[in-house]
Amino acid sequence: MRFHRVSRNKLVSSMTHHTFANLAALVVMLLTATVTAAPTKQVEFWTMQLSPFHDAYVQGVIAGFERENPDIKVKWVDIPWSEMERKTLTSIAAKSAPDVVNLNPQFSSKLAEFGALASPDGYLSKAEIASYVQPAWRGNQLNGKTFALPWYLNTNVILYNKEIFAKAGVKVPETFDELLVAARQIKARTGSYTYFPPLDGSAPLEAMVAMGGAVLSANGCTPGFINKPAGQPSAGENIFNYYRSLYQEGLVPKNVVTEGHRKSVEMFLSGQVAMITTGMQFLQTIKTSNPSFYPNVGVAAQMGFARDGKVTRRANIAAMNIAVLQSSKDLTSAFAFAKYVTNTQSQMALAKRAPILPSTNASYADPFFTEVSPDAIVNQARTLSIAQVQDGDVLVPPMLNYNKFRASYARNLQAVMLNKKTVAQGLDDIEKSWTPLLGCKP
Repeated sequence: MRFHRVSRNKLVSSMTHHTFANLAALVVMLLTATVTAAPTKQVEFWTMQLSPFHDAYVQGVIAGFERENPDIKVKWVDIPWSEMERKTLTSIAAKSAPDVVNLNPQFSSKLAEFGALASPDGYLSKAEIASYVQPAWRGNQLNGKTFALPWYLNTNVILYNKEIFAKAGVKVPETFDELLVAARQIKARTGSYTYFPPLDGSAPLEAMVAMGGAVLSANGCTPGFINKPAGQPSAGENIFNYYRSLYQEGLVPKNVVTEGHRKSVEMFLSGQVAMITTGMQFLQTIKTSNPSFYPNVGVAAQMGFARDGKVTRRANIAAMNIAVLQSSKDLTSAFAFAKYVTNTQSQMALAKRAPILPSTNASYADPFFTEVSPDAIVNQARTLSIAQVQDGDVLVPPMLNYNKFRASYARNLQAVMLNKKTVAQGLDDIEKSWTPLLGCKP
């Protein structure tokens, strides 16, 4: 047997060739593995003051989304409530805005005015859109264009002091007209105020709609509450006269013109006010902070107005939302996450740890909402709240220049209550300030 002699140089050359080939293959494998393992996309998500109490919930939602979408990584940043607007505006100006952000409709509608929010209409199917409570969905639209997904909801109920009403021999009012009668009787018989009408935020305009008025006329060119039916006063005249009577007759606290909802809650707990409108979540605050007062609390539906012998209620719904910034570099991934945060499964996980109401229709078939609570007061408040969400609406939907409209309305209403303006003057001044902002051409 003869062996072929191979030169040392050829052996080294052959070894070097094989070594580099193997090394190159290993590098390719490592690079491929790295690319496969590492997320190729990132979504930055801002929430409003959910940490630290809801860390487990938010982290659980993110983990679930990332399991279903292994190519997307979510970065979560929690912002204090008081800083959210400033930080969001600053991030947009600096071109460092998050992809997905938790906002309220008032602020998000302002961003939508300037085109800062992406519309979800092109990223959700008709079935997905229909899965949300439709009034809440419409409450995130500006000029017919959707700017955010509804997240958790709230609706106010009436909490009342059963002892004060019993002492005065008065039933809890179902309408605003009944409230005026009850207020006079309770003041005369007990010395207490019946109600603290909040005049801060959107409350005055929401109350106006609940009392039978309309924010805008049919053509959208003038305030709807100044229009006069044939031979009758306008809704605005009735409403402004109503508030003036409450204030001038001393039936509401004098500080209603300077303080808002927080003060009404304080005065309710101290027994100075017989009833307030607030969310069902406040019951837990009462139960914890004032347990001896808690059994004295009754619950009733939002007030309406009498028409044709029937009580017509327009229950208001308030919605927090999830918005996607137009500046996001990956709108598809951002909307995928926004949909996941607001789906039934994710919202039910939140509803079971916080007293909120979900914005998906399917949530209300969950046993958590269908089973009776052992706490009768909570059960009644929850039942009323669910009914109001399903039958109610966002009474004052987002609109261009809304903050200016709201300020003008509240300022003139307060002036009428204080007798600094007549009802006619107040309504005329509102029309003069609103009409140019509505932008209708003569």
